Amino acid sequence: MTRRVTIKDVAREAGVSIKTVSNVVNHTGSMRQQTRERVEKSMRELGYKVNVSARSLKTGVSNLIGLGIFDFSQPFAPYFADKVIEVARRNGYGVIISTYESEENGISRIITRNLQLPAAGWIYFNDQALDKEAEILEQPYPIVVAGDFLTYDKVDSVTMQNYEPIKLLTKRLHDSGCRSIAVLGSPVGNPDRSDFEAAREGTVWLRMKGYIDALDELGETLDYSMLIPCRKLRERDGIEALRSFLAVHECPDAIVCMNDALALAAIHELQRKGLQVPRDVQVTGFDNVPEAEYSTPALTTIDPDLDRYVEDVVGMLIERINGYDGKARRAVAECSIVERDSAQFVYRRSSPMGQNSMAGSSDAPTAAVPAVTR
Repeated sequence: MTRRVTIKDVAREAGVSIKTVSNVVNHTGSMRQQTRERVEKSMRELGYKVNVSARSLKTGVSNLIGLGIFDFSQPFAPYFADKVIEVARRNGYGVIISTYESEENGISRIITRNLQLPAAGWIYFNDQALDKEAEILEQPYPIVVAGDFLTYDKVDSVTMQNYEPIKLLTKRLHDSGCRSIAVLGSPVGNPDRSDFEAAREGTVWLRMKGYIDALDELGETLDYSMLIPCRKLRERDGIEALRSFLAVHECPDAIVCMNDALALAAIHELQRKGLQVPRDVQVTGFDNVPEAEYSTPALTTIDPDLDRYVEDVVGMLIERINGYDGKARRAVAECSIVERDSAQFVYRRSSPMGQNSMAGSSDAPTAAVPAVTR
């Protein structure tokens, strides 16, 4: 049986005192940054893990898990957090939440800081690529990452289909007679086709790849003027971007929005300009947040089966907390299209798009990393 690495082992390896290692673990005390980095490096190399049971006895806090997620400026974040709290509570755990902003380098900014919080393990919803092959994920506490960026098999991860649902949705809109199909929420910086073709990670990039491949299979030419970039996938950015687009372009037949926040913003801005949805323009979203059902008109969107998604995320973390020490796992949540009033499709018996469910479909750009069934 392998001996557990202790704080003394880390202190010896790093050439510091036990107190210094304790300060690093608890994110307390003052020391040179080089010393902190040396201790963290020794912890990673030795495979040191925080003794959650001992910490619980010391702090008097137990059965807590952490959720690190981007700020609540768009509806998906609180929707996801509510689901995590619900599933965690059902399994006897409470949840503490730590938020970050994308400008702060995402989860990298809060991961080491969260060592001082009394959580047995952490769920991180990651919204950007991690450098150094996700070295930051090598921490002395259990981690599960949710999101659409690579984790390089450092920790368990859960993602959702992105490519296939948008590809299918774009084809459905085309099949219903839409010929000018715009995208609200494309990446900023004017990426070219090769950038999208090379995408292996990232929510927007994978969804854009699905849109472009759909046009290719339909024999349509990609019109870059139909790509409406947004700095962030939130309402105010969507309103500003669509307003600028409509100032110089005719209204397209349909707008595929990268998430529900942008879709709800698009409906608002289109109606403000006197356009009717779906008569003048069809609008679709992605996430199926609760607000989608109650917008006017109700939003046609892609449902990522968040219940199953969160069950996988929380379940994996609890298994790690309880001692599971196997190789990193990856789960992929399947999606389905929820048809409401903002986009109404015409179905043809000969069309392969007659089924709403994406069940059994492969999310092509990420197929190199096999999904697991838990």
